[in-house]
Amino acid sequence: MTRQVRKLFLIAATTIAQLILLIHLVVMLYIYISQGSLIENGQILTLVPSGDVNTLLLNLALQAAVCSGSMLGLYLFFRKTPSAEVFFFQFALLGFAVSSLRVLAIPLALQLTSLFSIQPLSKIVLFGRFFTVLCLFLSGLFSTGLTFHKQGGYLLIVFVIALIISTLLPLDWTRFSPPLICRLGEDTGFSLAYYLIAVFALTNYLYSASLHSSRDYTYNAIGLLLVFMGMEISFYWAQLPVGIVGGILIIGGTIVFAQRTHAIYQWF
Repeated sequence: MTRQVRKLFLIAATTIAQLILLIHLVVMLYIYISQGSLIENGQILTLVPSGDVNTLLLNLALQAAVCSGSMLGLYLFFRKTPSAEVFFFQFALLGFAVSSLRVLAIPLALQLTSLFSIQPLSKIVLFGRFFTVLCLFLSGLFSTGLTFHKQGGYLLIVFVIALIISTLLPLDWTRFSPPLICRLGEDTGFSLAYYLIAVFALTNYLYSASLHSSRDYTYNAIGLLLVFMGMEISFYWAQLPVGIVGGILIIGGTIVFAQRTHAIYQWF
């Protein structure tokens, strides 16, 4: 991938993240101005069986804002570099921003007669979730010495894999867990694969620390761990005040990752 093509990819990804944030703002305006209170709506109570709807809206908007802001900051800070680790880290943030689009389930539920129609949205959210962890895995894999020249091809591969998996996953549209997402019919295999990939992503950076005798890679692993923990908190507990901790962890992990990657390559 040439520097110019890489730049276009990152500009497109950052722009999409900003659009996702804009969607959140539009949804919030639609709900608070046009619909008023959601407490008495039966569809919403089914979608959000626990926690507070307003807290959920705010935390999902925070999730989108953290991802879009982090992507913009990383793009500006590393715009002169060819780092594959940062490249895939940014696309991981984009995938997580996509998963925040489950907020669209609320306006859809207010207009639809059957919650069965929300299944495609749930699959989009799950696509974003799996795409995120695959990009984090690739970010760590490049730190071990994988060639930089086929970044576009690897990105396409993980996109297709995430798309296939999210399309084939069985969903139970009568239950929503976590809120706004149809529950997986058989989630044991998905969860096992998901967390194994996350472990391998962290292991790649720890292996790189040993391979290159550099503590900076260890700090990269710590930054990645903070980001992953923040994503899990934001995903599962966005309906509770603790969900804001997820956004804080993502910001902190991104800063650690950016600083240590900068120290590794000493670009400036």
